[in-house]
Amino acid sequence: PCIIMAGGKGTRLEPFTDILPKPLIPVNKKPVIEHIIKNFENYGVKKFILSINYKAQILKAYFNELKPSYKLKFIYENKPLGTIGSLSKIKKSEAKNFFITNCDTISSINLISMYKFHLQNNYDLTILASSKKHQIPYGVCYARKNSDLIEIKEKPKFDFLVNAGLYLAKNSILNFVPKNKRYDFTDLVKILKSKNKKVGIFTVYENNWLDVGQWDEFKKTVSFFS
Repeated sequence: PCIIMAGGKGTRLEPFTDILPKPLIPVNKKPVIEHIIKNFENYGVKKFILSINYKAQILKAYFNELKPSYKLKFIYENKPLGTIGSLSKIKKSEAKNFFITNCDTISSINLISMYKFHLQNNYDLTILASSKKHQIPYGVCYARKNSDLIEIKEKPKFDFLVNAGLYLAKNSILNFVPKNKRYDFTDLVKILKSKNKKVGIFTVYENNWLDVGQWDEFKKTVSFFS
């Protein structure tokens, strides 16, 4: 199954999200969440669990009208539980392993390869990460503690490995998610590492995923589908 974290307010996409929940923001005449689900369907995933809170009734109404062929289940956050806190409402009996995705990440990765990677390395949690280049648009000054200039580098470029918002997890991680408490993904990773659990990185190229959670990236995504 795939768990889609769809309960956030999407404040970075205001004013659109003042009206619509973020998963229903349209990209190429379809809401973001349909693009996400379609990619999982292409790899044989037939069961989806949506964690909802903000404008939950609009999301429910959309899927009631859509009448999808796949299995769909809603879990409702009575209050905002952070980026991962609603996992406390998932039963371990749902599956031995499950995908978790943000509702603003559209990926084109091979999910079977990620799944095999997860199993072969016996990871408790596998994180999809992408290379991301960032250029500072200014000359950057490097100085000693006494303020003496060492050098100026003009518009330096940096390479990062960023969290792409898609995960694969054993059901045992649910033991570390507190009930009815705000809990973020970074909190989960910290506790897993402190308990010597195995956390891995499945790395893809920057063009293997699209982020629609903020305006600049949303515009790039719309251009991509155009």
